[in-house]
Amino acid sequence: MRKLCLLAAFAVFAVQVMTAGGDNTQAVEPGIDTMPPVLTMQSLPCGVREFTATETRNIPDPPRATPNERDQVERGIQSIRLALDPQAQNIKLTLINPTTFPKDPKVTSATFQVALIDASKGGSCVVEVRDWNNNLTTRQITIGAATPTLSAAAINVGLIKVGQNGQGTLTVTNNTGAPLVITSITLANGTRFAVTAGGGSVTIPAGGTHTIAFSYTPIIGSEAGDSDVLTVATACGDVTCALSGTGGVSRISTTPALTFDETRADYEDCTPTGPTEITISNTGNVAMSVIDWTFNNTEFYAAAGAPSKPVAVAAGASVTISVCLKKSTLGVATGTVTFTNDATDGADNVTSLNGNITTGVEDEMGKTARVWFDAANEQIVFTTVRVNSPVFVHDINGRVLASSTVSDAGSFRINTSAWNNGVVVITYSDENGQRTRTLSIVR
Repeated sequence: MRKLCLLAAFAVFAVQVMTAGGDNTQAVEPGIDTMPPVLTMQSLPCGVREFTATETRNIPDPPRATPNERDQVERGIQSIRLALDPQAQNIKLTLINPTTFPKDPKVTSATFQVALIDASKGGSCVVEVRDWNNNLTTRQITIGAATPTLSAAAINVGLIKVGQNGQGTLTVTNNTGAPLVITSITLANGTRFAVTAGGGSVTIPAGGTHTIAFSYTPIIGSEAGDSDVLTVATACGDVTCALSGTGGVSRISTTPALTFDETRADYEDCTPTGPTEITISNTGNVAMSVIDWTFNNTEFYAAAGAPSKPVAVAAGASVTISVCLKKSTLGVATGTVTFTNDATDGADNVTSLNGNITTGVEDEMGKTARVWFDAANEQIVFTTVRVNSPVFVHDINGRVLASSTVSDAGSFRINTSAWNNGVVVITYSDENGQRTRTLSIVR
């Protein structure tokens, strides 16, 4: 009798449950559901995570037509969402199939995706999947930036001499869990910079890297610097690297012209008017060398003390060379001196030279003083100089070597034995007034 009563009670419970008001009934599904939904995941390009949630763990499977009291019977998926705590960071959730979850018919499988809102930044979240028996499955997800990262945001290849090539490399890293396709690698200008290796479309495996090589070829106008932008384009977003470099340019600049004011024949003049010497400047940003200089008129020549060839001239520096004129005949003397150099821009390398001899030696006899160097006796000899007039001798740097007063107009001498070889500047007076001339002391 007791057994019959228990069976009757169980049958009534399985059919309906009375509500608190006693008017409504709610069907009670036989069996139990103690297992939360199952989640599986796969990584897709651009940092997308695709999930499949299932409610298919029935025991036995398939369920009995009328489940027993302790049978495991899945109730179906009720909801899929991002947890509110902790709050999702830079993450969005998209329901793929289905997009709604009714209780009847129950949903036993659902697909959804979790992706970054801004692909250039990482994100994190917690996904919640709940079934109709309130069983909950959670999954914490962290996704790195989907756009690739570059080994540098900017690369400066430095100072590259014109005629040479600068080289550089850039490494692209795929931070995602799926292959990343580079669709193109381009330069904004592509004039001075060029991609030499690793260009075009390429697939980088998950977590892998790809190296891009580039070159820099400056020109003369590059000494102010060149720049370009290299862009790596992908379906997940583009990344850029600023490229820059400076062209190494040496540029020669010489004194345009020298003019000599000595008018007497057979006199050496090493102190032109205006510019007194030729200045050779390097106005570029790398060093150059002056290899040689050549006069096209032998009446002009380099003064004693000229620097030895070749002459190195640093960027922004200069050197000087003194030039002399000695012409034995009347008339105009013209010529040029050309400086052979290895400058990138070596065009401004010629100096014009000119003078005019109007008085011969014979015209000067008796009224114009003659001055010469008597090497055998180590003396400067003066003839036809004005008596009681002062005489000064300086080196080309302005230092006084001798000063005296003429005591004999016929012949006056100054001892040079203590002086070094070189050019001296002499100031004296004759019937035509005060004169200044140069004289070479060569033993």
